[in-house]
Amino acid sequence: MAKTARAVSVLLAGVCLCCLPAFVPGPGRFARSVAPAAVGAGALGMLGAAPAYADKIDDAAKVPSEKSYPFLKEIDWTSDVYGKLPAQPPLKVMTAIDTMLKMGAAMDPAALKTGVLAHSQAIANMDSKGVATLADYTAINSAIGHMISSVPASKTMDVYNAFAKFNLGSDVGPYMMSKVNAADAQAAYKALMDFKDVVKASQR
Repeated sequence: MAKTARAVSVLLAGVCLCCLPAFVPGPGRFARSVAPAAVGAGALGMLGAAPAYADKIDDAAKVPSEKSYPFLKEIDWTSDVYGKLPAQPPLKVMTAIDTMLKMGAAMDPAALKTGVLAHSQAIANMDSKGVATLADYTAINSAIGHMISSVPASKTMDVYNAFAKFNLGSDVGPYMMSKVNAADAQAAYKALMDFKDVVKASQR
């Protein structure tokens, strides 16, 4: 259960924002694992979704979105670093991507469609620096929460384990942390961990 909870945590942390993506490690024992899982989550996030009705996940998504937004704005979304990760052999990356595709296939179809539209809307409204509006960011985080909660925990673990093998947290995490305000990053991480609990409680 503890490992599953951590997997949900890092996936949410990564996806939520399309980028807590990723690369900012959390405190303590999460520092080595947030980055790899988040990279996978980022791709999954592009498929994320949220039902049209409001529920606990929708309500809970507001807090981490507001608390992590300052951090989101500090990230350089124009950097080419995101196109270079994970720096692994292509066949190994494809194997990891396969776990994401299977997770996506197991998700609720209607939720996936809603999530795709949420991401598309965010892209249409983003500013010149690639930053989404707070409203769009909140919608994406809610969508990701519904996305993860709609699949069995085993699917979440498969993605987590696949990307954990890349061990990106050992170098990418510290590098990315050096590019932002550490206090804002930690505040965002804490809020996302609380959000994780709500999502995990709804996971089937």
